[in-house]
Amino acid sequence: MVSNTPTAVDAATADIAVLLILSCCRNANQASENIRSGRWRHGMAMGIDPEGKTLGILGMGGIGKTIAKRMSGFEMKIIYHNRTRLDKKTEEKYNATWVDFETLLRTSDIISVSVPLNKDTTSLLSYREFTLMKDGVVLVNTARGKVICEDALVNALESGKVVSAGLDVFEGEPTVHPGLLAHSRSVIFPHIGTFTKESQKKMEMVALGNLEAALTRNTLITPISEHKKFFKN
Repeated sequence: MVSNTPTAVDAATADIAVLLILSCCRNANQASENIRSGRWRHGMAMGIDPEGKTLGILGMGGIGKTIAKRMSGFEMKIIYHNRTRLDKKTEEKYNATWVDFETLLRTSDIISVSVPLNKDTTSLLSYREFTLMKDGVVLVNTARGKVICEDALVNALESGKVVSAGLDVFEGEPTVHPGLLAHSRSVIFPHIGTFTKESQKKMEMVALGNLEAALTRNTLITPISEHKKFFKN
């Protein structure tokens, strides 16, 4: 039987998603490169304000909910798509509205990806899906790299369909698509979503708790979803 550390990663991963969203909106990557090269704002594209924009969250689990909570302070309209719709009380708590998958793609100004990787979500966003998105959309991925077809993403960046992409995960990490490395509007991190002292400790404590439960009570505290049916906690 297999366990994982679901809730321990929510806050730190959501923080990275927010950092990527804001960095993409304000063109922070190019700004930093400009000032280090002595160019000030020469040649920089203007950023965009998040206020008043529509944020579409793909995957409204623990991380998605925390992203919604964090971004609610920016006066955005928050929509989401999830394999299971949240109950009304939870939607109201996070000020989030459920929409179908294609509606989210068509109407979001910023898309944040937080879905698990499985056979249904591999290449969830590819060439067809990018054609449905708004021109100038911002795309952020803190889920798993293989959820997005990177060839299609680079094509969308080069055409301007995607104005900026913020990625903490990659299809073949640690290898990164050369088109993403070269593009000035791609904000890329080396999978640091949970790379904080506090989050690592929380993950370790959950893992140790599962180990203790397995050895002393023949159970798991946080089994993966496929194995939850075997446990009654």
